[in-house]
Amino acid sequence: MLVGVFCFGALVLIIGFSIFTGGFSSFRGKNERFVMVFHENVYGLHEGGKVTLNGVRIGRVERFFLGDATEEGPVPVLIEINRKLVQRHMVEEENQLFDLDGFLKSEVVARLQAKLIQESFVTGILYINLTTGVDVNEEKNLYGYREIPTSASIFAELSESINLEKLSKQVSEVMVTSTRKLNDLNVSKLSKDFTVTNNALQGFLEQISSSYSPLGPKLSSATDELKIAIGKINLISDNLKEMFDPTSDFRFGFSNTMRDISAMSKSLKSLADLLERNPQAFLRGKGETSE
Repeated sequence: MLVGVFCFGALVLIIGFSIFTGGFSSFRGKNERFVMVFHENVYGLHEGGKVTLNGVRIGRVERFFLGDATEEGPVPVLIEINRKLVQRHMVEEENQLFDLDGFLKSEVVARLQAKLIQESFVTGILYINLTTGVDVNEEKNLYGYREIPTSASIFAELSESINLEKLSKQVSEVMVTSTRKLNDLNVSKLSKDFTVTNNALQGFLEQISSSYSPLGPKLSSATDELKIAIGKINLISDNLKEMFDPTSDFRFGFSNTMRDISAMSKSLKSLADLLERNPQAFLRGKGETSE
């Protein structure tokens, strides 16, 4: 009798568990699923991670799709909207987001946007937050599911904004262009032109001075001052030509400075990428040698 009672109880438990799991699977099969593609590092986003709508949890991360493409390393993610969570929090009357069965309305799905959010700087855990925008998204399907467009996370925006390497290249290009334009300017010819103009002007003033003797002293004084001014201009042009010469110390020092700025920008970019992948490393610090 004891063996029979034990076997009967075990059989009841097995049948009840099968019915429960079957019903649960059937209910889960009716949940909504969406795909979103993140063009950034998703370290910290795990299978089973939470999915929120304006901060309220409504689902989970079901799986990832790897190997779709190698360019820029896109990571498609499949999420599941849990209807039990939705029905627990939703209002039943005049609900603008969900219908009575707990499904997102089609006009709401068309305006959804997804973004990776950092849950904690210590743990580095990521989750997906959905928001409703104003613009209507073009309907796209991926792997048989409706695709929700994504926006860059805070760390991705930070990594993109720290781009001093690009700035240093632009400064170098400006320097090269300025040097090329300066060489095309032909400072030597310009200096000679100034000298010829100065001589012609002095000859013209001498003729005026001889023709109009009363004005001679004043014109001679003006000629001397003009000659001094043109001489200073010639001196400035010579200094500029010497400074921008390819073998000058200024060009050599400027090139070294640009190389140092480029190396520094690469280091900052690497730091930004590291913090994007492992934000908890900023607080945890360097590990022990044994680790």
